[in-house]
Amino acid sequence: MVINDSGISIARRKVIAKLHPDERNFLIEVCREVGDSAGELPVLYAGSGGNVEHAVLLGNNLVFVDSHLPEVTLAEIRNNIEKFGGDIAGETRKGVLGGGGKHKINFSIENEEFLLTYYAEDATKIHELRLKELENGYSVYFVKVPLPKENTVNSLTSPTSLGNALSNLVTGGYFLERECPLCYSLEPDKLGFKKITSGFISALSIYSEPGNLYKKVRNVDSLVELLEEDRERFSEN
Repeated sequence: MVINDSGISIARRKVIAKLHPDERNFLIEVCREVGDSAGELPVLYAGSGGNVEHAVLLGNNLVFVDSHLPEVTLAEIRNNIEKFGGDIAGETRKGVLGGGGKHKINFSIENEEFLLTYYAEDATKIHELRLKELENGYSVYFVKVPLPKENTVNSLTSPTSLGNALSNLVTGGYFLERECPLCYSLEPDKLGFKKITSGFISALSIYSEPGNLYKKVRNVDSLVELLEEDRERFSEN
């Protein structure tokens, strides 16, 4: 990986240059913080749609999980890779999308290689899917628009979905979210997280909430129960 003076790879700088101007400073900060902490562990992007440009700032091994219109989503992924100057080297599919199958796309940006594995599954049930790529955990959990696009899918903000997803995030890993707050009334530390930074991150949404980056500093038992407590306290107030 070629790194310039800013500490961000040339490939990621190329992507950042094509982002909305209002989100660049925040995502540069996110990119510097997350850096190469992922190693071989994947970045998990739930409810992802075809948004590749934010995901590639977080790591090179990407796992997308989104059940909404899989073939359309894959077309959007390809278009977005090409939009920011990426080159697709090859694609493979194993099984049936939506039935446990997966679609892999190998691509590069400025000679930096990336792998994107896409599952057309209910992202709120990631802990039940037991995906091979996630069996050792993941380095980043990314949620940008948590509201469901399908009637049969719940919100990624639910205590069960969020708690289980964050329990499988490795210690030292990161949670990047927009519209999927970690907590409302409890302090992040009680949940085992430290808030690193906040800022604007674009999304096709009616909401204008900031994005937040958290770092997992320790494992906390009963995370689902704590999130339920947090939501109950918030609703009471």
